[in-house]
Amino acid sequence: MKNLKGFRGKYFSLAAILALNATLSLASDVQSVVDTEKQLYTPKAEASSETTDVLEESSAPVVVISKKIKEKKSEVYTASKSLVSATNVTDNVSIITSEELSLKGITTVVDALNTIPGVSFASNGGLGKSTAVMMQGMSNQYTLVMVDGVRYNDPSALLGDADLSHLLVGDIERIEVIKGAQSGVWGADAAAGVINIITKNPQVGTHGTAGVEFGSYGRRSANTSISHKTDTFDVMLSVQRVTEDGFTTYAPRGENIDQYENDGYRNTTVNLKARYWIDAYNRIEAGYHDINSLSSYDDFGFPNSSQHSDAHIQSGYLTYKYFTSNHAIETTLSQSSFHRKELNASYTGDLNDYQGKVPSIELKDTWKYYDNSALVFGTSYEKRELTYTAIGDSEKAHNEHSKALYMNNTNKVGNVILTEALRYDSFSAFDDKVTGKIGAKYLFSDQFNIYTNYGTAYKSPSMFEMIYPWASYGISNFDLKPENIKSFNIGLQYAGFNMNIFRNEIEDMIDAQYDASTYKYQYVNLNGTSVMKGIELSYEQQLLQSLLMGANYTYVDAKGEDGERLKKRPRYQSSLYATYMPTNKLTFNVNGTYIGSRADVSFDPITYAQKDEETGNYFVASAKASYQIDKTWNVYLKANNLFDRYYQTVYGYASAGRSVYAGAEARF
Repeated sequence: MKNLKGFRGKYFSLAAILALNATLSLASDVQSVVDTEKQLYTPKAEASSETTDVLEESSAPVVVISKKIKEKKSEVYTASKSLVSATNVTDNVSIITSEELSLKGITTVVDALNTIPGVSFASNGGLGKSTAVMMQGMSNQYTLVMVDGVRYNDPSALLGDADLSHLLVGDIERIEVIKGAQSGVWGADAAAGVINIITKNPQVGTHGTAGVEFGSYGRRSANTSISHKTDTFDVMLSVQRVTEDGFTTYAPRGENIDQYENDGYRNTTVNLKARYWIDAYNRIEAGYHDINSLSSYDDFGFPNSSQHSDAHIQSGYLTYKYFTSNHAIETTLSQSSFHRKELNASYTGDLNDYQGKVPSIELKDTWKYYDNSALVFGTSYEKRELTYTAIGDSEKAHNEHSKALYMNNTNKVGNVILTEALRYDSFSAFDDKVTGKIGAKYLFSDQFNIYTNYGTAYKSPSMFEMIYPWASYGISNFDLKPENIKSFNIGLQYAGFNMNIFRNEIEDMIDAQYDASTYKYQYVNLNGTSVMKGIELSYEQQLLQSLLMGANYTYVDAKGEDGERLKKRPRYQSSLYATYMPTNKLTFNVNGTYIGSRADVSFDPITYAQKDEETGNYFVASAKASYQIDKTWNVYLKANNLFDRYYQTVYGYASAGRSVYAGAEARF
């Protein structure tokens, strides 16, 4: 109780800062910080950063593509729940555009995120296999993931995290990644940051795309989309289908993966979006995203075993927007649902059916109360539903819900940008929470600025962490409390160069502990503070009329409350890429990632005895060449893991060797 008072006391101070900042803004007369002006005053204009198809034909191709990428990175939604110029965001933001995904030949969201400084991954096998994405040394469950603003974290997952392994990139317009504590804006689980995946919107007229790809490990994929847009209505439908024979999931380190049976994967993804202007001030938007996948994998220690997991993930939203004076008022109904079946589960007590559902409703107002100031405030209600069935038992259910009030404020005073966020969450299962963040940026020029941010966040225990339904192995613990997170960062941006120094702290981290007296595991809050600190460096620039290059480097020192190094996080990581476009028709791209020292642990398949292992110190490179035949057709050839480097991101789980793919795309 004593800590709760102190926690709230900090935010009374934060609220005072917010009020002072608003007062300062009323006395200033500088340019607007909020790029929702076109939403607020000319409602029929597009709020998105949609690019035009045709740029100056006389421009060099790299100039054209660089211009498109910069245009799509010029606005950010995720920092404040409103579309704001990237220049006026104080947070540490990274954006990946559809152009960059295409140039680098990236197939999955996980591969895309791996190109961002401060982000790493660890995968239990190849395409579609369980994968953890870590942000600044914090593991998967501390990151909030959304698809078109709809929550993608799965309440039926053991840790309540998002499974990114099933997300393909064919229908993605851009991925916004904000690192650092963001619960003040987004609530529970936005502790390490937020990943917001934004799918494509239609362009004016009627358009379509189609593509096919074939290659190593039996990869066969096809995608298509059709869209139509007028001044008042637009709709877009896209379908992607990927099948792969794959390779073994489990492989003793150092052994040839070709000697074991293959673990295949298939994925069908459908995305539908529509928007309609009722009149000049009223708009309705709706979207539906559907992933249906089937994945084969191995039992631990048995590379020739055959297990199958069937997953069906659906998410949808319906939004009504009303624009009046300098307000943009929105009401959104959304729901995400997750249904996973373990088709080969056979032992009594093993779970074979998982279902999670997250319905929610949100009402918010983006109020541009002055030329250089905007306030986003709102309320929301969210429910988390879990049902599961174990072999030999009946279906069980567990639910919880939360209500929230929040406000985010942005001001620009001269060359100074100030942001504040404050949020109150009321839970059915835990004590209420108040979180927030403050940020400041100083603009020396259009090319040079410095910034700093401080935020607090929390990670609520997942329902499975409390229940522990595998009674043969574990014990429930309904006394678990949310983990508390603090984050701080300071950085600078200068002419394509970015430097970000960060420090994240987790108090009361939740972890599974083994009880030798009961021979069972139980999730508990650990006393003490875990610290993740480090530095991110990146540089991206168009160097010549035909060459675009970029590189980044990350150092992460991640230690638990006992001072021990946390597993599966690379201490050093560096990525680089170069895109060379000698003509309007020909494009070459090479890219690679170096993973430095990474600690892991192995388990004896018979005794389960643990042993410290090292899985890092390797470099993996890829390349892609594409040729634009005419305005409709494009063909390409790409190779992943060019030097056939043997590596594992998780000890004992296989990764792909050299693999080659060829494809064709058409646009009309």
